[in-house]
Amino acid sequence: MRKHGMLVAGQSGSLRWSYGGQANGNISYFTQSSCLVVTYNYKERGEEEWTKVNERLPFTFTEQRLGGLRRWFQCLSCKRRCTILYGGTKFRCRKCYGLAYSTQNENVMYRSLTRAQKLRNRLGGSLCVDDPFPAKPKRMHWRTYHKLRIGGEAQENRVHDISENYLEQISRRLKGGKI
Repeated sequence: MRKHGMLVAGQSGSLRWSYGGQANGNISYFTQSSCLVVTYNYKERGEEEWTKVNERLPFTFTEQRLGGLRRWFQCLSCKRRCTILYGGTKFRCRKCYGLAYSTQNENVMYRSLTRAQKLRNRLGGSLCVDDPFPAKPKRMHWRTYHKLRIGGEAQENRVHDISENYLEQISRRLKGGKI
């Protein structure tokens, strides 16, 4: 909403969404200097009745080091400040809804692989960890490049070590007739 200028005081409007070409939801909003007011309806699974919700989502502000203020949402349940509130029956933070980041559900090898690929991508290289490590991009400090390279190679070595151990375990099981 911020990127589209919807969080400027005095702005109002509505957002609609659909599933399979069928309209299945909308929300009206009005932005004030101290909060975002949202109005919407929701229906519990298996219920016939719609419940109307009118919520005031307060903003909190922190001072920036070089001046100015940064605006945050304040979760109505836990009072934490957060950048994003997630909808459901109410708008709350990720912690209150018990949401996890996708990487929290990955095993160690895939988490290391994701980190290595992000570093390669940042350097403009291939995402394949078997390809040569990307060269230093123009305008990047050598110190930064070396730091990224050391981190990237450490993650890649970790992926290779874990893969090797896994393949050795499978090989032993196959030789022992346990599979």
